Amino acid sequence: MNSKNSKLQMIPLLKSVPARAKQRGVALAVSLILLVAMTILGVATLNGTRLAEKVTSNAQQKAITFEVAESAINAVYLVDRFKGSMQGFSGAGNQANAVEQNDVAAMLADEFDQQNGLGKSVDVNAVATIQYCGEGQPWGTDLDANLGASKQVYHLFDVVGDAQINNSNARSRHVKRAGYPRPSMGFTVTCTTPGTN
Repeated sequence: MNSKNSKLQMIPLLKSVPARAKQRGVALAVSLILLVAMTILGVATLNGTRLAEKVTSNAQQKAITFEVAESAINAVYLVDRFKGSMQGFSGAGNQANAVEQNDVAAMLADEFDQQNGLGKSVDVNAVATIQYCGEGQPWGTDLDANLGASKQVYHLFDVVGDAQINNSNARSRHVKRAGYPRPSMGFTVTCTTPGTN
């Protein structure tokens, strides 16, 4: 037995190398690369979300001003208001002044002001004007319509609705041409065609 023990002692024992000593920091490098990639992806997603939120907010504000401008036009699109805008106009000169409809502006501002989810108010301003644009042929015919001694013509008006949200670039301006038949008064007025200014 002694000889066996001595043989065993003669075989050099292999030294075991700890597993930690074999690593060269690859796991650390891979972890850092993944962390940087996830951070970049997170920041890009956050920026994309912010941009989408701004686009949505701008579209909403534009839709609000569009509707308010149309509402301003509809609120003043009445023959009595057209007649009122002609008062004081003598037919002299070639441009009639636009008559602002102040009562409509106050009404629309009260109706369309809003509160957002953060408790802040969205202040919407609206202005409606009517401008006399002279006389024109009755629509749908190229013939003169004569009633007795007076010649029937259409008196033309431009009804303009302007809407704007305070502290914002959101703004809409809409123009609608209107006319109603009346005897000719011989007024010669020029108006800019809607959509050309």
